[in-house]
Amino acid sequence: MKIRKILFISLRNLGDIILTTPVLEKLHEEFPEAEIDVIAGRPGKDIFTAHPAVGRFEPDERRKSMWTRLKQVADLRRRRYDLVVDMKNSLIPYLVGAPRHSRLAICGRANKHKKDEHLSRLRGLVPNPFSDVKFFIPAGDAEKKYIEDIMNQTSGKINVVISPGSKSHMKRWGAGKYALLADRLISELGCTVFITGNDDDKEVARCVIAGMKHHAEDLTGKTSVAALAELMRHAQLVITNDSAPLHVASAAGTPTVALFGPSDERKYGPLSERSKVITTSVPCRPCENARCGRALEKGCIARITVEDVFRAAVESLGGCGGQRA
Repeated sequence: MKIRKILFISLRNLGDIILTTPVLEKLHEEFPEAEIDVIAGRPGKDIFTAHPAVGRFEPDERRKSMWTRLKQVADLRRRRYDLVVDMKNSLIPYLVGAPRHSRLAICGRANKHKKDEHLSRLRGLVPNPFSDVKFFIPAGDAEKKYIEDIMNQTSGKINVVISPGSKSHMKRWGAGKYALLADRLISELGCTVFITGNDDDKEVARCVIAGMKHHAEDLTGKTSVAALAELMRHAQLVITNDSAPLHVASAAGTPTVALFGPSDERKYGPLSERSKVITTSVPCRPCENARCGRALEKGCIARITVEDVFRAAVESLGGCGGQRA
């Protein structure tokens, strides 16, 4: 049958949403004439509405009454989708009456990256769901001009993006250590350091900058997802916790040094070339728990040293220092 209308159900959090964009790209590649409607968390609105194949975006609210859910299903049924691809294992593919829908993800393999787990839902729908996979984070003319103006001020320097925040405090490396690391990148390698994050990260960014001896460019709360991706495309390195900016860096293709605590780097690690994961050999990790009895001061991510991360940064940069060629 010809696929003319597709419903794509993504996830709620920004980092998780980014890891589902290769699925959207595969659907568009395989069914270029189809219109795709998207249900996803609000952080995905700017990403999905910019895609040329997306006709309608509907925010996925956490709290819905049963009546609201029933109305949503009735509305979706009226749209007569030919195919539903669902990242959430919900009942919607079965309730809307689409002739075809995605399979459940292949779970249980500890070394399977989430991106590949998401793509595995397309088995039987596209010939090779894992080939030539691309992310989708668009950057319009405004974002490109904004970042170009910033980059013009750092011409000839090695540009490093540091994203010290994370929704989970257990995934955050210490602000004091980030400050020491940033100072070393500036003084020993001649880098320009950009501190980035969203509005929720302003306090941790303030702590990092307050602990530094040298100047860093503070862009916290000043970049959209698209502008952050564009900034990272112009950078030579990204250093970040396990957080949404890590996946933005993978989408941008920028070498990344990723600091992992309780979460599993095999599932969420960086995908760019010359990227490195820094963690510690603690027998209880990766536990993927939101709380830790060792507390932030003694937990697994707290054991990562500044020297560990600086060495990895030098290796990812190819050992270069001073001015960029």
